[in-house]
Amino acid sequence: MTIDELKEEFLKLYETPRFRFNTPIYKQVHDDITNFIYENHLEHTEEWQCISDNLLYKSSQFMTTSEADIIMQNLELLKRKILSRQNELFWTYVHPEIKNLVFSKFNSCQYADSVEAAFKEINSRLKKICRKLTGQERDGSSLMNFIFSENNQILKFEDTSTESGLNVQKGYMLIFSGAMTGIRNPKAHENQTISKNAAIKRLIFASLLMDKIDEAVKFTGITE
Repeated sequence: MTIDELKEEFLKLYETPRFRFNTPIYKQVHDDITNFIYENHLEHTEEWQCISDNLLYKSSQFMTTSEADIIMQNLELLKRKILSRQNELFWTYVHPEIKNLVFSKFNSCQYADSVEAAFKEINSRLKKICRKLTGQERDGSSLMNFIFSENNQILKFEDTSTESGLNVQKGYMLIFSGAMTGIRNPKAHENQTISKNAAIKRLIFASLLMDKIDEAVKFTGITE
């Protein structure tokens, strides 16, 4: 059961006039809330203390409106706490340069803008490397095909004197090129909006690409 389902369940109870501790509907809601708290290790939170203080524990008790309001308010606070935990876990997988760039946008629910900024940063970083090493100005898919070319590698991921190394080089060249063509500007492809989950997946993918640039810079032995 999710926190939103708990809130919906409690709201139905909340709309039932003068329900007692010993009514079946209350017992079910009470047990669901309590089980959720302990299954998610939230029993030491201030929110749970407030909820617990306002739950009914005697068969003669009725729940008051103020008690129900406090429970609803703290269920919402717990929802925010859970989302915050999930976000903290997600950011551990995001490349630090991308995190610094998109953190505030993402937390302001600007998901498409966050993704666009991440992939533009990848493009910008490689443009600077290309300009420094070759004096050429390239962009997007053309830049990726040029800088990671299997025939004339400016940045190399592995030893390209072997077939395996060449395959890795070609594979990542195609991945980078495809990302610039198909993902860099999600607003152009998805009616200017994407979901939070879709943004998370794309930002983790962008972080993989940024990690690969780090590896290629180190393996090639260049300074940016």
